[in-house]
Amino acid sequence: MWVEGTIRALEFALVIAPSVDRTWDFVGHGDTYHKVRVPNIESQTKSASTGLNATVYTDTEQTITVTTHDACAIKSERIVQVLARNDLKSIMQSKMGYSLGRAIDVRIGALFASLSQAVGILGVEVTYDNLLRAVQYLEDAGYDMGSDVTWFFSPAQKAGIMKMDTFINASYVGEDAARMAHEKATIGTFQGAPLKISNLLTAPAAGQHDNVLFHKETFALVMAQEPETVLDSIALDIADVVVQHQISGIAEVDRYSETPGNITATDEGGVFIRGV
Repeated sequence: MWVEGTIRALEFALVIAPSVDRTWDFVGHGDTYHKVRVPNIESQTKSASTGLNATVYTDTEQTITVTTHDACAIKSERIVQVLARNDLKSIMQSKMGYSLGRAIDVRIGALFASLSQAVGILGVEVTYDNLLRAVQYLEDAGYDMGSDVTWFFSPAQKAGIMKMDTFINASYVGEDAARMAHEKATIGTFQGAPLKISNLLTAPAAGQHDNVLFHKETFALVMAQEPETVLDSIALDIADVVVQHQISGIAEVDRYSETPGNITATDEGGVFIRGV
């Protein structure tokens, strides 16, 4: 006797993709998308009877290549659909959507280790000094910690952070936040930016994770094809085939620093946080 319901595999929260730049719109064609970089312009002191020296800036660009095609497929025989107690085809379709979303989060997470600014040591819990240095990196570059900036930590690194009084002691965070930290293991913000936990951060080795702090414009995602479902039937197998697929492109986005005349693009909007 098969009872009603199913025991479904757990799904991790997909929190990384919603926090990156999604403004690079797909216009219906093309596999490489370009965006011009613009520097701050140098000012000059004008001397009497002397002409200005006009500066010629050579435009550079940021590109995102849209070539990643992810897909999931299942085959469901009609006899199963007739005799099974549960609608397994529909249930598996919902699992496909999760798998495609998961692939995007994992792909973005793989870019974090390429950031040029880094703090911490892989396999060692992040320190309070590490966190403050990460904040300084962004603020030195001119980013506002309270605007579109997010921390991402692994569950293991979250456990390390919750050993710090700065995050759990009412003297620092107030009674309500301290109670939430102790009773529900939740941490709200630090230095103005929300803390999010992801199980999909890259793990270079056992006991290591690529944690990160970044402004949303440091990484960009282009969805040329949002998840689409394709249905087909195979007559000789008396079965239905269900396919879901998506087409995307992801890149780290570099920009010029604030210094007028600077035309060396960097990734000052992100900090790679080595930890557990």
